[in-house]
Amino acid sequence: MRKSLLLLMLSVVMALPTFANEECDVIFTGTPWFTMGISGNGRFIVGTRQYTEAYRFDVEEERLMVLPATGEYDDMCFSDVSDNGLVVGKDHDMLPAIFHVETNSWERLPFPYTQITEGYANSITPDGKVIVGFIMGSIDYDKPYTVFPCIWRLQEDGSWVYEELPNPETDFLGTKTQFISTRTITADGNTVIGVCVEKKGRYYQPIVYRYNGTEWSYEYPFLEMTFNGNDIYNKWMAQEPNMYNYITVEPGDPEYMFQVEEYQAVFAEWQYNFWSEWKTGFEVTSVPVIMSDNGKWLAPMATESVYTWEPGALSISKESHSYATLYNLETGELTKFENLGASKGWYSYGVSNDGDIISSDGINFYLKPAGSSEAIELSEWLHDEYQFDLWTYLPPNTEYIECSSISSDMTVIVGVYRSVTPEGELDNKETFCVKLPGFMSNIKQTLDTPQNSDIVMAGNELHFGSEATNIAIYDICGKLVMTHSGRTSTLNVEGLANGVYVVTAEMNGAVATGKVYNL
Repeated sequence: MRKSLLLLMLSVVMALPTFANEECDVIFTGTPWFTMGISGNGRFIVGTRQYTEAYRFDVEEERLMVLPATGEYDDMCFSDVSDNGLVVGKDHDMLPAIFHVETNSWERLPFPYTQITEGYANSITPDGKVIVGFIMGSIDYDKPYTVFPCIWRLQEDGSWVYEELPNPETDFLGTKTQFISTRTITADGNTVIGVCVEKKGRYYQPIVYRYNGTEWSYEYPFLEMTFNGNDIYNKWMAQEPNMYNYITVEPGDPEYMFQVEEYQAVFAEWQYNFWSEWKTGFEVTSVPVIMSDNGKWLAPMATESVYTWEPGALSISKESHSYATLYNLETGELTKFENLGASKGWYSYGVSNDGDIISSDGINFYLKPAGSSEAIELSEWLHDEYQFDLWTYLPPNTEYIECSSISSDMTVIVGVYRSVTPEGELDNKETFCVKLPGFMSNIKQTLDTPQNSDIVMAGNELHFGSEATNIAIYDICGKLVMTHSGRTSTLNVEGLANGVYVVTAEMNGAVATGKVYNL
């Protein structure tokens, strides 16, 4: 189960392509607010409009439950939901809690400090047994507040036990940590992803917590990719220009603006030299840092920047390119998909247990299969393969649809449509669920087909490990797109569109199956 924009596993074991065309369906929730969480089984979704209301929608029963805020400063929130419909978030007093829909009541989660003033239950495992979040309060008189990342474990008697995650006093720069914000937790409850913010709030790093059965550890997976070491950081921070050495007069003095610009020019030169030596130019986004349900993959958007500065300029310039990435937490390998960039409307919304990435550009939904650098436009596939036109279910003046969440079993996509008036103003907006049982089943089966060393794609040709006959090629939706009955060890497939295919062929008296990528 996953947070909004954070979900998804495509994995199911497959044999040969046996694709049944089950009907797709669109279900409207009756609320315009974005989804924040979805249960792993795709049955429940939850969302919140700050200071207004929170909701839980039952996709199976098509039933909406709405909890209104108690006042204009009520910041209660539904943030996530388990497979059995248990909602987590923060209550009307902004403290971490569970909401029981059946009794229309909050159950506050326990914590050991009396000075806590705020907290958040951010994510819950699909089985409803582990919750991750944080609490915050004035515990240390030397700090205005302290944030404690934590989890809660469900006990056999139905009670919850608070457990603190490591809260490093020293951040990734060697200074005091400002705070750590935990975001989501894996299905087994053993991996947590969050963001660490350094003392001054200028820099951040994703942080990954791991539980080995007895204790938690943590790491910053992108630290060395982003910065060139704390020694360089400390050297330049010791040289940071002091504003009061340059601005010595009060606002309104004729010299004031001249001094301000002098300081800005000196600061810009220092910042350019500092960042050019210390920052690599690579950094990942902090919201959201998307993690697969099994804790193997992260799929954040990344940015690479080049800094420039002209002598006398009051600020530095930055040219940046943002794109999708896939990071293997087991091997430390980072894969960049620079053709899937923010400039083209790509934003990663979820990653599967196999490394398949979900996206939406505000008009369509996309899937980038694992092992491929190309994306599949899901709306076109639905139309071509199932004669299912999503847009006919939406108001005729709909201009945009955005992906909000997707269920772990890939049978429910949650989105929001936006319709506009002829004058270009927002007309209507509503969350909807697209149930895609047959289509997603076929995609999952195709993606889970293993690659076969005896069936290899090279350029415009399929190469077989031995002479093959009765060759069949299926696209990602299970549609038969090419056959060849004669015997051959090489088959020309020129004209086959880019994408993922399943190939079956008879070789050495047996049927061999393999997944190939036509790039």
